[in-house]
Amino acid sequence: MEKYIEKVNVLLVDDRPENLLALEAVLGDLDYNLIRAYSGEEALKCLLKDDFAVILLDVQMPGLNGFETAKIIKSRPKTKDTPIIFITAISKAPENVYTGYSVGAIDYVFKPFEPDVLKSKIESFTAIHRNKKGLEEYTELLLEKTQSLEKANQDLIETTLKLKKSEALNGIIKNTSIDAMITYNESFEILTVNPATKQMFGYEEVDLIGQKIMQIIPAATLAIEFGHEFGKRLEVTGVRSDSSNFPVEVQLGNATIDNHSIYACTIRDISELKTQMNALAHQALHDSLTSLPNRNLLYDRLEQGVKAAKNDHSNFSLILIDLNHFKVINDTLGHHFGDLLLQQVGNRLVEIVNVKDTVARLGGDEFALYLPTATKEQTIDIAKKVIHTMEQPFILDDHVLSISLSQGIVFYPDHGDNVQTLMKKADISMYTAKKKDSGYCIFSSELDTHTIEELSLVGSLKEAIENDRLELHYQPQVDMKTKKVTGVEVLLRWIHPTYGFIPPDRFIPIAEQNGLMKKLTIMVLEKALQQSKKWLEDGLELQISVNLSASNLQDMQLSDDIQILMNKYNMNPKTLTLEITESFIMSNPARARGILQNLSSMGINLSIDDFGTGYSSLAYLKKLPVNEIKVDKSFVIDMLDSKSDEIIVNTVINLAHNLGLQVVAEGIESKEVWDNLQAINCDTAQGYYLSKPVPAESFYLWYMNHNGVFAT
Repeated sequence: MEKYIEKVNVLLVDDRPENLLALEAVLGDLDYNLIRAYSGEEALKCLLKDDFAVILLDVQMPGLNGFETAKIIKSRPKTKDTPIIFITAISKAPENVYTGYSVGAIDYVFKPFEPDVLKSKIESFTAIHRNKKGLEEYTELLLEKTQSLEKANQDLIETTLKLKKSEALNGIIKNTSIDAMITYNESFEILTVNPATKQMFGYEEVDLIGQKIMQIIPAATLAIEFGHEFGKRLEVTGVRSDSSNFPVEVQLGNATIDNHSIYACTIRDISELKTQMNALAHQALHDSLTSLPNRNLLYDRLEQGVKAAKNDHSNFSLILIDLNHFKVINDTLGHHFGDLLLQQVGNRLVEIVNVKDTVARLGGDEFALYLPTATKEQTIDIAKKVIHTMEQPFILDDHVLSISLSQGIVFYPDHGDNVQTLMKKADISMYTAKKKDSGYCIFSSELDTHTIEELSLVGSLKEAIENDRLELHYQPQVDMKTKKVTGVEVLLRWIHPTYGFIPPDRFIPIAEQNGLMKKLTIMVLEKALQQSKKWLEDGLELQISVNLSASNLQDMQLSDDIQILMNKYNMNPKTLTLEITESFIMSNPARARGILQNLSSMGINLSIDDFGTGYSSLAYLKKLPVNEIKVDKSFVIDMLDSKSDEIIVNTVINLAHNLGLQVVAEGIESKEVWDNLQAINCDTAQGYYLSKPVPAESFYLWYMNHNGVFAT
């Protein structure tokens, strides 16, 4: 601690030395003895030794914080009347301010503060302190019999001057306070008011003097009704001159003059504070985007619903709703349109249900319907109505969208007797509806084990992608004329630590449904290009073929992401082939054409995978910038045993060649099939007859053992 010799002690408490220096710089030119304390504990020690006119106290300190320190100061008889001003940089949120006032602070100053404002506040309280000390000194002087009359008279003059200053200072405080200050007598007749009273209540001073204080504070039999709790802050209702009500906080004080009580009432308008508190309470329980109840409020209402249903043996329903492919909308159109869609979905749901029902947004694209009075039949009708309502087009600025959704339905008490169980089973049902594309699904015990495993795979897949626990395998592609190995198809493999090998046709839909496909595709592309570059450095010039999903082809950033990776590994785009399924192309031909043209313009080769299963028109096919088609293995595998399959394969190869396209036959499992395809001029072969998909190291050994040529 460091002391400056001044007349009045002011205690500065802050754990940061730079803050104390800043306060000293502001107050240093005033007539004070500034004492530093670097913690709440050190401040309490100072208060045991010295008397202080005012304490400037920081809120956020290690050890005892400002609130705790203030509470201790106010609990000690010696220091309970010492004014405390919090100087803080924490939030101005009402709960923080309320905490400060509840432990005894008389004011808040928020950083950064105005030096003149702080000096003015300090001068007010130090002046009162000086006056108090002056009165004490005056009393002591009168009691000292050893002092001369001349000295006593001089002291009296000095004390009188101090009293005049004190009165002037008290007048300034009274006239500049934002709080209404009213005095009244034992009959509750108003004696004095300050200027703030007019601003708060709308009355002129002359209209209030002599009137009952109950005219503006109806609850105020005040001192009598509140049991003479002087100094305690009480929340009551104030009445303005126009008869409007508003919330106020009052604090009472009293004095006895000539055996009569005089009461002082300080009144603070807390309308804005109450508004802020109500807004904070609303924000805590409602979604900021849709203004619907959030997860917390839904859980609270469900808890109340469970209690009520247990008491009166009633039932209720819960529906969880998830929008299908919402992430595609966000990625394609942007979050602005995604937000607009969520708002309109919320509005439509509110229009479907009754007033007693709850529509909540749980986060992202998840909503919930709590139906406290609906029967099972009514619940199913509502689920069907939700599907029908959401099928109607959504107009988002200049975009028109159609969406689908998945709903999971549970009933209390059939499916659980607590909120956690009901939410869990509703989630399982919703996931099942999404997987089956059924619109809605009612929970049944048959769903439990299998769907919980499916849900656990979602989390496991996220973790596997983030921690690079998925493997790439490579299956060779061979030129059927030269028998040279010309490329590889990249195939993804996942070995789960619990469930073992998870086939792609199981985890790829999980990735699609849960917004993981973009991360997964970027990871595969990067690892494949990295491996291709390594092989190129080892002398292997191979075409790398990577499959794209339907959601990838909805991503407007796809070409940019691929270009970034190509630049990163300094790869020639001609070494990369992207495979797109025929079914996606035919589901949205116009969009597919635009995306394929964009990718083709980058120099990337394009291949139509699973050709023959999507009923595409070869006339339309010639309009697409593709380089090759892959005959689906379902035709290749059985072409020796099925005449129709053989005809299809032969026809596809001839027509493709006429269009200038290369043909890859996948699913070759025998030399006989190889020979047959070679005879009808198929360009490229792929299948277990050549090699099954293997890790990069195994493929390199296979390639070197064959010297890059496959011997049939």
